[in-house]
Order: sequence, then structure tokens, then C-alpha cells
Amino acid sequence: MTRPVPGLVLDRRRFLRLSTLGAGAVGLGALGFGTAACSSGTSGEQAAAADLDYILPTDPEVAAAEAARPSSGATASFALAASAGAVDLGGRIVNTWTYGGAAVAPELRLSKGDRVRVSVDNGLPQETTLHWHGIRIRNDMDGAAPVTQPPIDADGGRFEYDFIAPDPGTHWYHSHSGLQADRGLFGAMIVEDPNDATGADADAVLVLDDWIDGLGTTPDAVLAALNPQISGHGHGGHGGSSAPMTHSGDEMTAAQQLVSQGHGDSVPLGGMTQHIAYPLHLVNGRPPNDPAVIEAPAGQRLRLRVINAAAETPYRFAVAGHELTVVAVDGFDVRPATADTVIVGMAQRVDMLVTVRSGAWPVVAKVEGREGYASTVLRSHDAVPMPNPDVGGRIPELDGRLLLESELRPAEAVMLDEREADRDYRIELIQAGDRYVWGMAGPDAGKLVMKPGERVRITMVNSSTMWHPMHTHGHTFAVPAYGGLRRDTVNVLPGTELAIEFDADNPGEWMFHCHNAYHFEAGMTANLRYIR
Repeated sequence: MTRPVPGLVLDRRRFLRLSTLGAGAVGLGALGFGTAACSSGTSGEQAAAADLDYILPTDPEVAAAEAARPSSGATASFALAASAGAVDLGGRIVNTWTYGGAAVAPELRLSKGDRVRVSVDNGLPQETTLHWHGIRIRNDMDGAAPVTQPPIDADGGRFEYDFIAPDPGTHWYHSHSGLQADRGLFGAMIVEDPNDATGADADAVLVLDDWIDGLGTTPDAVLAALNPQISGHGHGGHGGSSAPMTHSGDEMTAAQQLVSQGHGDSVPLGGMTQHIAYPLHLVNGRPPNDPAVIEAPAGQRLRLRVINAAAETPYRFAVAGHELTVVAVDGFDVRPATADTVIVGMAQRVDMLVTVRSGAWPVVAKVEGREGYASTVLRSHDAVPMPNPDVGGRIPELDGRLLLESELRPAEAVMLDEREADRDYRIELIQAGDRYVWGMAGPDAGKLVMKPGERVRITMVNSSTMWHPMHTHGHTFAVPAYGGLRRDTVNVLPGTELAIEFDADNPGEWMFHCHNAYHFEAGMTANLRYIR
């Protein structure tokens, strides 16, 4: 079992006290862009940072915060084994990396307040970690190497994650090492709420994903095609293997073709949406020609838990013949809102109710802004199977009433209390020229610090030409511009600014990054650091 060692902790503490630049700024500097482009830090600021007393993942404050979480007294135990192998994608046999041999990992289901114990065996040829997305987890179990743990060794390493899951809702888990999650290393994590008030009779989990691995190329070859400047640098320093990546000529040719087909474009997302023309899109690990059908009795009030596990693709989701009632996002209840279709950004989750109608109905997640779709079928028990379940991704509801993220409002029970911010930061989301290099800029970008108990406000100014789904580890936030909507991942549109607010109630060091996997690998990440 991989465990932190004293030397690592001491080295990390020394690094933190000497560092004044966020990870995103460091990433840009390492690629030939001077640090002045990312921070206006002066020698005086460096001296001040050196005097800060950071709370580290192994410090007592982390254990104390965990001990204070309400517990159900029950334990949910699981075992996951990461390995390489062949997967059948509707007749296409691809070699990839998975937990358990399928294109989506097993669903983990537990109850609010349960203690979660998950052993992870790493049979991959690379180091790995596992991140629990959306859970206010203890810092040393967050799975963000090298910040919160050493990576799990390749070829036989093991680590046991052990934490309380205090937050009910639709969450997910995924590798946080390089681009491993753009293979099959992700799955749903459902934390049931014993006091659920949505009125759902049952639920169905739908994990959406864009797929590229084994279809002539790999995610790492695609990253190299997007920006040859960072090829050969392993996984960008974000927890992956430090060994240089090599790609065959055929893999690079295929990757270059996928990134040469132009970008997506969407009015709701403010313009440019994607750089990669993914060849396949999946629901629960299955392509449109081989769907995992959802079956339910007619008249049932069904809760659809939709998770966008894609690396680079936003989806417009709809169910033919059905109205959607959105009841939660990212695990937080919202005031019920009806629509025909919704957009789900990468890493976001949307829970919606449908009253099942008799018949067989296409369920479609259309790529927002360009061609492509994932689909499955909702079939009532009294309906006959559809002769061809693949309807080509075209249903009228996709052009119907679109419910925007900005129109959602939180349920009263999940709203943050109103209070003044103790710390008010401002960062800029940037692209370095016309190169595929992304980062965070401004005087605050490398010094996002806080003390336990403070209210923190971060205003994100998107000066780039693309939207960014921005995610905080270890914390959930309110979006004041959206009436205090609670989330852990929010879409920041190009040419706009958007603020988030959260309470500093989970000590340690946490990542704050864009959940476009390729933007993250290319530098758009920083750290949130607690100080005494």
C-alpha cells in the first residue's frame, strides 16, 4: 500500500513556502512563457509567501475536520482494479485502460454519511490516482498527486481510500493522473439521501463520455497533436507518469486528423466549444448502435442522473416525447424547472425527473456545437423493442426549450448564508497567444490562500476565446450571479466574468482547475491553500 513518507512531506512543505506561483502559472513558464505573463509577484510578495504557515494534507487539522463530519455509522467497501485490456464498443474492439474491464467503471452506491473504503490495485504500466469528484473529502484522500498523496505505483501498487461521504447526490470518480480519465478510468458514485424530497419512484444513472482511445490513436497522441511543445513531457506534471510519451506515426496521423477538423461553435456557450472531433460518444460505456436500454413501467416518476464524464465535449441532452424537470445539479437541489433540453458541461451532473410514457423513446446527448452524439433508449415495460435503436441523434426536443445554467436557482435548504467575503480574489483565464497553452493570470493567481472559517470569493475573468468548466476540489461553491446556485463545476463563458463563493471549511491543499482535460494538462490549474 502506497503511503506518504516523512521525507515527501518535508520536501512538499519547503516547496510550498518557497513557491509564489500557482500551478497554472508554473505550467506556462515551463513551456517558454515567462512567469511575468502569469503573475505580477514581486520579491516582497515572495518574502511574504515564504513566511506563510501552510496546512498540509497530513496535518492534524485535516483529521480533525474529518472527525467532525456527521457519520451514518455504516461502512461501504469497494475494490477497484485498474488494468489494460480489450473492450467491445458496439462491435469495435479497442485496447484501453479500465476499472473492471468495461468502458465505464462500476457504479458505487452508498448513503449520506457512510464511511467509504475503496482499495485500488494498479495493474497499469503507469502510476495512477483516484479522485472523488464532488465529495467534500478529507484532503489526504483527494487523489491529486503529488499534492495530496504519492501516486499509486505502476504494475502492482495499491492504495486504500478511506473517508466519510457527507454530501448526498450524483457524483463520480475518475483517475486524476494525466489523461487517464480520457480512457475508461471513471465511474458514477451515487450518495443516496435518506431525506430525498424529489418524489422520484426510481432512478437511472447515465454516464456520458467522448471516446478516442484505441480508435487509431490515444489521448496522449491527441495532446501532442494539439501542442507539440508539450509532447514528451509525460502528463504535464499533474500526477501522471514522468516518463516521456512516445507515439507511433499512425497514432500521430490519426490524432492530427481529429484536431484538424475545426472547432465546435455554440451560442449558449459563447462561441468556440471543442478542438477535437471525437469519433465516438457513449452512454454508460455503450455506443448508439448497442445501447444499454433503460426500462421502467409506464407512469413511473423516473430520476435521470446524468453525468458528463467527457474530456472535452459538452452535451445537449433530451428524451424524445418527454418533458424534463431539473431537480438537482452537482448533487445540490434546485428549484424544480422544466425544459425540453439542457446542456451539461464536462464534469457537471444534472438530475431530472421524467414521467415515463408508454413506448420506446430515444434518449440523446448531442454534442453541443458540432456533429456527434451519444444515445440510448427509454422503454416502458409494455413496449416492444425498437427495430433500430440508433435514431441518428436527431429528436425534436433538442431544438425545444433550452434551460440554461444561468436560469437555475438553488433550493432554499442548500443556499449559503449571506456574509461578506474575507478574501476576494480575481484571476484571469488565458490562452498563451495562439498556442494550445492555457493558464491563470493576474496577481492573485498564485496566492489563493485562506484560513479556516473564512468566506472566499474568486472572480474568474475569461479573456480566452473558449468556455471553461471550472472546478474546485474539496469544496462546493455558490454562484452569486445565479441566485446563489450551488455547484462544484461551473461554466465560464468567453469574454465574461463570473464569481464563486465558498466557506473555507475543509483544510489542506486543493486543486482548482478547468475540467476540459486538455486545458488542464496544458496548464489551466492552480492550488487553493490553507494557512494558520
